[in-house]
Amino acid sequence: MKTKPTLDAFPSALICAAIVAIATAAPLTQAAPPSDYDFQNLGAAMAAAQAESKPMMLYFGRYGCTTCRKMHKEVFTDAALATQMRDGFVLAYVDTESARRVKLPSGERTTEQQFAARSRILGAPILGTPTFVFYDAAQKPLFKKAGFQSIAQMRAYARYVAEGHYRGQTLKEYLAAR
Repeated sequence: MKTKPTLDAFPSALICAAIVAIATAAPLTQAAPPSDYDFQNLGAAMAAAQAESKPMMLYFGRYGCTTCRKMHKEVFTDAALATQMRDGFVLAYVDTESARRVKLPSGERTTEQQFAARSRILGAPILGTPTFVFYDAAQKPLFKKAGFQSIAQMRAYARYVAEGHYRGQTLKEYLAAR
Protein backbone atom coordinates (compact mmCIF):
# COMPACT_ATOMS: atom_id res chain seq x y z
CA MET A 1 0.00 0.00 0.00
CA LYS A 2 1.33 3.39 -1.02
CA THR A 3 1.16 6.27 1.40
CA LYS A 4 0.94 9.91 0.48
CA PRO A 5 4.05 11.91 1.31
CA THR A 6 3.65 14.23 4.26
CA LEU A 7 5.24 17.59 4.77
CA ASP A 8 7.78 15.90 7.06
CA ALA A 9 9.06 13.95 4.06
CA PHE A 10 10.38 17.10 2.40
CA PRO A 11 13.59 18.76 3.57
CA SER A 12 12.94 22.18 5.07
CA ALA A 13 15.39 23.80 2.62
CA LEU A 14 13.28 22.53 -0.28
CA ILE A 15 10.13 23.92 1.31
CA CYS A 16 11.80 27.31 1.86
CA ALA A 17 13.04 27.34 -1.74
CA ALA A 18 9.52 26.59 -3.00
CA ILE A 19 8.03 29.39 -0.91
CA VAL A 20 10.62 31.88 -2.19
CA ALA A 21 10.04 30.75 -5.79
CA ILE A 22 6.28 31.19 -5.47
CA ALA A 23 6.59 34.56 -3.75
CA THR A 24 8.93 35.93 -6.40
CA ALA A 25 7.22 34.40 -9.43
CA ALA A 26 4.94 37.44 -9.94
CA PRO A 27 6.95 40.39 -11.22
CA LEU A 28 7.31 43.17 -8.70
CA THR A 29 6.70 45.73 -11.43
CA GLN A 30 2.98 45.06 -11.09
CA ALA A 31 2.89 47.42 -8.11
CA ALA A 32 4.99 50.04 -9.85
CA PRO A 33 4.04 52.64 -12.43
CA PRO A 34 5.03 52.15 -16.08
CA SER A 35 8.79 52.16 -16.53
CA ASP A 36 8.96 54.51 -19.54
CA TYR A 37 7.59 57.37 -17.47
CA ASP A 38 9.29 59.47 -14.82
CA PHE A 39 6.84 58.78 -11.98
CA GLN A 40 8.00 60.10 -8.62
CA ASN A 41 6.77 59.45 -5.14
CA LEU A 42 3.98 61.77 -4.09
CA GLY A 43 5.97 64.13 -1.88
CA ALA A 44 8.76 64.64 -4.41
CA ALA A 45 6.30 65.13 -7.27
CA MET A 46 4.22 67.68 -5.37
CA ALA A 47 7.34 69.66 -4.48
CA ALA A 48 8.65 69.49 -8.07
CA ALA A 49 5.31 70.53 -9.58
CA GLN A 50 5.12 73.47 -7.21
CA ALA A 51 8.75 74.53 -7.82
CA GLU A 52 8.39 74.22 -11.61
CA SER A 53 4.83 75.62 -11.77
CA LYS A 54 3.97 72.59 -13.85
CA PRO A 55 0.75 70.54 -13.98
CA MET A 56 0.79 67.17 -12.25
CA MET A 57 -0.86 63.86 -12.94
CA LEU A 58 -1.32 61.60 -9.94
CA TYR A 59 -1.78 57.88 -10.64
CA PHE A 60 -3.30 55.70 -7.91
CA GLY A 61 -2.49 52.03 -8.56
CA ARG A 62 -1.85 48.87 -6.58
CA TYR A 63 -0.21 45.47 -6.76
CA GLY A 64 -2.40 42.91 -8.49
CA CYS A 65 -4.62 45.48 -10.20
CA THR A 66 -5.54 43.82 -13.49
CA THR A 67 -6.81 47.07 -15.00
CA CYS A 68 -3.54 48.80 -14.05
CA ARG A 69 -1.60 46.03 -15.82
CA LYS A 70 -3.89 46.40 -18.85
CA MET A 71 -3.21 50.16 -18.89
CA HIS A 72 0.54 49.50 -18.68
CA LYS A 73 0.40 47.00 -21.55
CA GLU A 74 -2.09 48.68 -23.89
CA VAL A 75 -1.89 52.41 -23.14
CA PHE A 76 1.33 53.40 -21.42
CA THR A 77 3.38 51.65 -24.11
CA ASP A 78 2.35 54.32 -26.63
CA ALA A 79 5.48 56.37 -27.35
CA ALA A 80 3.61 59.57 -28.22
CA LEU A 81 1.64 59.43 -24.97
CA ALA A 82 4.82 58.79 -22.99
CA THR A 83 6.47 61.85 -24.53
CA GLN A 84 3.38 64.01 -24.00
CA MET A 85 3.12 63.02 -20.34
CA ARG A 86 6.84 63.33 -19.59
CA ASP A 87 7.09 66.73 -21.28
CA GLY A 88 3.86 68.25 -20.00
CA PHE A 89 3.51 66.98 -16.45
CA VAL A 90 5.19 66.11 -13.23
CA LEU A 91 4.10 62.52 -12.69
CA ALA A 92 3.29 61.06 -9.28
CA TYR A 93 2.42 57.48 -8.35
CA VAL A 94 0.70 56.26 -5.19
CA ASP A 95 0.39 52.55 -4.44
CA THR A 96 -2.91 52.43 -2.53
CA GLU A 97 -1.71 49.43 -0.49
CA SER A 98 1.85 50.53 0.20
CA ALA A 99 3.33 51.22 3.60
CA ARG A 100 6.04 53.30 1.88
CA ARG A 101 6.32 56.62 3.71
CA VAL A 102 6.12 59.94 1.93
CA LYS A 103 6.65 63.49 3.12
CA LEU A 104 4.10 65.95 1.81
CA PRO A 105 5.06 69.59 1.06
CA SER A 106 3.23 70.58 4.27
CA GLY A 107 5.82 68.55 6.18
CA GLU A 108 3.32 65.85 7.12
CA ARG A 109 4.60 62.30 6.94
CA THR A 110 2.21 59.54 5.96
CA THR A 111 2.13 56.27 4.06
CA GLU A 112 0.86 56.00 0.52
CA GLN A 113 -1.93 53.73 1.77
CA GLN A 114 -3.02 56.24 4.42
CA PHE A 115 -2.91 59.07 1.90
CA ALA A 116 -5.06 57.14 -0.59
CA ALA A 117 -7.53 56.04 2.09
CA ARG A 118 -8.17 59.53 3.40
CA SER A 119 -7.99 61.42 0.10
CA ARG A 120 -11.19 63.14 -0.90
CA ILE A 121 -10.06 64.67 -4.15
CA LEU A 122 -12.77 66.78 -5.76
CA GLY A 123 -15.16 65.80 -2.97
CA ALA A 124 -15.01 62.04 -3.38
CA PRO A 125 -12.68 59.33 -2.08
CA ILE A 126 -10.39 57.20 -4.21
CA LEU A 127 -12.42 54.00 -4.47
CA GLY A 128 -10.51 51.90 -6.96
CA THR A 129 -7.50 51.56 -9.16
CA PRO A 130 -6.39 52.82 -11.48
CA THR A 131 -7.48 56.37 -10.74
CA PHE A 132 -5.85 59.35 -12.43
CA VAL A 133 -6.06 62.87 -11.01
CA PHE A 134 -4.97 65.84 -13.12
CA TYR A 135 -3.84 69.08 -11.45
CA ASP A 136 -3.16 72.51 -12.90
CA ALA A 137 0.18 74.27 -12.39
CA ALA A 138 -1.10 75.81 -9.14
CA GLN A 139 -1.73 72.26 -7.86
CA LYS A 140 -5.50 72.60 -7.90
CA PRO A 141 -7.16 69.27 -8.78
CA LEU A 142 -9.07 69.68 -12.05
CA PHE A 143 -10.65 66.25 -12.56
CA LYS A 144 -10.16 62.56 -11.92
CA LYS A 145 -10.84 59.50 -14.00
CA ALA A 146 -11.12 55.99 -12.63
CA GLY A 147 -10.78 52.73 -14.49
CA PHE A 148 -9.36 51.90 -17.88
CA GLN A 149 -8.64 54.93 -20.07
CA SER A 150 -7.68 54.58 -23.74
CA ILE A 151 -4.65 56.16 -25.39
CA ALA A 152 -6.92 58.70 -27.07
CA GLN A 153 -8.60 59.57 -23.77
CA MET A 154 -5.29 60.00 -21.92
CA ARG A 155 -3.90 62.17 -24.72
CA ALA A 156 -7.06 64.33 -24.73
CA TYR A 157 -6.91 64.74 -20.92
CA ALA A 158 -3.25 65.77 -21.17
CA ARG A 159 -3.99 68.33 -23.92
CA TYR A 160 -6.95 69.70 -21.96
CA VAL A 161 -4.69 70.47 -19.00
CA ALA A 162 -1.36 71.27 -20.68
CA GLU A 163 -2.93 73.63 -23.22
CA GLY A 164 -5.04 75.38 -20.57
CA HIS A 165 -8.45 74.51 -22.02
CA TYR A 166 -9.73 73.97 -18.46
CA ARG A 167 -9.68 77.75 -18.00
CA GLY A 168 -12.55 78.29 -20.45
CA GLN A 169 -14.52 75.06 -20.58
CA THR A 170 -15.30 71.92 -18.69
CA LEU A 171 -13.66 68.64 -19.65
CA LYS A 172 -17.03 67.41 -20.92
CA GLU A 173 -17.39 70.47 -23.18
CA TYR A 174 -13.81 70.10 -24.42
CA LEU A 175 -14.23 66.42 -25.27
CA ALA A 176 -17.60 67.03 -27.00
CA ALA A 177 -16.04 69.71 -29.23
CA ARG A 178 -13.25 67.40 -30.41
